[in-house]
Amino acid sequence: MQSATGALARHIVATNFGDLPTEVVREAKRRIADVVAAGLSGSTTPVGARIKKFAQKNAHAGTAAIWGSDTRVAPAYAALANGTMAFHLELDDVHRTSHTHPGVTTIPAALALAEQNGLSGKDLLLAVVLGYDAQARVGLAVSPSIYVDRTYLAPGTLGIFGATAAAAKLLRFDADTTGGALSAASYLGPLAPFETFRLGAPAKDTIMGWANFSGLYAADLAAHGFGGPQTALEGEYGYCKTVSTRFDMERLYDQLGRRFEILQTGIKPYACCRQHHSAIDAVLEIKQREKLTCDQVASVKLRTFVVASRGTNKVPDSVPAAKYSAPYTIALALALGQNRREQYTMDLIRDAALLNLASRVEVVADAELEALYDEKWPSIVEITTKDGRLLSARRDLPKGEPEFPISDHELKDKFLSLATDCVSPGRAEAIWSAIFKLDEMNHLADLTELLRG
Repeated sequence: MQSATGALARHIVATNFGDLPTEVVREAKRRIADVVAAGLSGSTTPVGARIKKFAQKNAHAGTAAIWGSDTRVAPAYAALANGTMAFHLELDDVHRTSHTHPGVTTIPAALALAEQNGLSGKDLLLAVVLGYDAQARVGLAVSPSIYVDRTYLAPGTLGIFGATAAAAKLLRFDADTTGGALSAASYLGPLAPFETFRLGAPAKDTIMGWANFSGLYAADLAAHGFGGPQTALEGEYGYCKTVSTRFDMERLYDQLGRRFEILQTGIKPYACCRQHHSAIDAVLEIKQREKLTCDQVASVKLRTFVVASRGTNKVPDSVPAAKYSAPYTIALALALGQNRREQYTMDLIRDAALLNLASRVEVVADAELEALYDEKWPSIVEITTKDGRLLSARRDLPKGEPEFPISDHELKDKFLSLATDCVSPGRAEAIWSAIFKLDEMNHLADLTELLRG
């Protein structure tokens, strides 16, 4: 059997825009809109200001846009900034069975490089689709072990493959150079420990931007002859064995070239870690069904799969920590009936009533639910009321997954609510329209000019 790296490389080289089904092109546009909107909103935050300053200070000259600004820099630094700004909001898409965030680790790199090289909208769409494929398939090979048996932040660790694959396609590498780039990525990419993410330390926000940055450099190094071995993924001392104790290369090969992984990704409706979204859905179901108010709640038990059960912090001290806190997230859903980015602020994190409610939430790993992971991301919420009632709801998959998709109308509402943090409503509408006409666009400047601050 050909090496896994070689199989991915040949898939990337052989696939042309005309090979993409209509639904795949449509979903690529939807994912680009989703990531761009999050990046524009993120550009207005303190994190956005800091990462833009960092990129401007360190980058050499280039023509790739930092979204929400008038700054143009080299593609790697634009991708670093844009990926960081988009990930900060925790609103980027998820491929659940590979544990990747492919949009935020592919689209910023692809758009920056395509813009710098004067490429077309079709070039961008194709590169994005192939970036999703490469990243998700490596993730499938090592999942769920990378999360369950190891302590890596899987999306940050795997993200480099999306950016590298997209860059290889945009730069029109042959199969050997593409394979060398993917292999280099496996050697040079971040191995992101979960602790920084769990505690919401400031470095957490940069990991997806860093995956974009590293992926572009891995591709550039391969172009200069610094590729890796063909056995980089499945070798005795290769990537898969490094990041997991149990891996299955057949999952990487399965329907390669026939099934496009972008169709398996879910779009987030809530501005927090995806692992807690099924719990939010269950809480909102109970709240609506029972007309439940916070003052009726005595205690809450969340039963969930092991990885989600790690988010037990009841007193988060930062916005990133709050986004991974199941107790705080459940308290928000109970108190406010929504989990939008506006609710994840330091003022609300310090709110005594919310903290009191969060203190009554117990999070436990449930063996029955863990057995369903990672095909399902299930949660059971059990609320005991002060008058002794036990109210419960179960969700096996959160809203936004391919089985429960977000409509175009819902996606556009999300897009406009985010993009208008940075640009006027008229400009936001123009950006939306431009993205959905990418396959008619000969020059990406028609889009990137609209992303100025």
